[in-house]
Amino acid sequence: PTVPPGEDVRWDWESLRGVLKFSLSVAFTSSVWVLVTQSDKLILSKLLPLTDYAYFTLAVLAASGVMVVSGPISGALLPRLTRLSAEGDEAGLIRVYRNASQLVSVIAIPVALILALFAEPLLWVWTGDAGIARKAAPVLALYALGNGVLALGAFPYYLQFAKGDLKLHLIGSALFAALLLPALVWATRVYGINGAGYAWLGANAAYFVFWMPRVHARFVKGLHAQWLVKDVGVIAMVTLGAALSIHSLIHLPQERMRLAAAMALTGMGVLIIAAAGSSWMRLTVAERFRARTIRPNEGGHG
Repeated sequence: PTVPPGEDVRWDWESLRGVLKFSLSVAFTSSVWVLVTQSDKLILSKLLPLTDYAYFTLAVLAASGVMVVSGPISGALLPRLTRLSAEGDEAGLIRVYRNASQLVSVIAIPVALILALFAEPLLWVWTGDAGIARKAAPVLALYALGNGVLALGAFPYYLQFAKGDLKLHLIGSALFAALLLPALVWATRVYGINGAGYAWLGANAAYFVFWMPRVHARFVKGLHAQWLVKDVGVIAMVTLGAALSIHSLIHLPQERMRLAAAMALTGMGVLIIAAAGSSWMRLTVAERFRARTIRPNEGGHG
């Protein structure tokens, strides 16, 4: 409101009290996330020779493609879930949550598997240097798989955010950091840059297996088993089978541009197969196809 001249405006903590706890939780978890995602680079810059650190950085940059293609979905998902939760539409919230999980699975799992299975040829296509591709490929494979798990492991956070309760996320983030950082130091000292990849994949896998069921059980009873099997598991198994089959059967061209085209076609093929493994994607495609075939017929009868 307009303040009369000469009158001071004082803080009113009552206006902030309702959201202060939640806002501080978001700020803290964001800080932990920055620490976790950037600490590996800081730690490894001290533990690795400069050449190995360059290979590591290149591999991590390429592996970030998993998050680049799946990350923007959260920007649309968070406000939608929050609105449904505020309206008390629990069934709608779970439906959107599970459908979005399938969408991210269809996108993130194929990208992660292609990057992991074809790490060396993809790096060679990108850099044109066979030596760099050979050195960085194992790290790319491990970080790509870890990022694939991370993309799916982020979903409990979306659920907690929508519910306005980040207590378990605070605990989970702290446990994840406590697991990752010592493992990163130990594995890097013992196994070099590949050890960093194993630490990243292992920490994300442990969070996915042991912590996510607890979060789901806290907010939606009976959700985790359905989510894991129907929304993620089926898509993951179908995609993994397709990717492994292609990897064992395909004969990669030796020319760089032809190899790039082959990788693009392979990625599109695996993506289509992943979409076919999603019940929500099949239903959506079927409904749109039915709508397009009915409309011309209706127009003709008119």
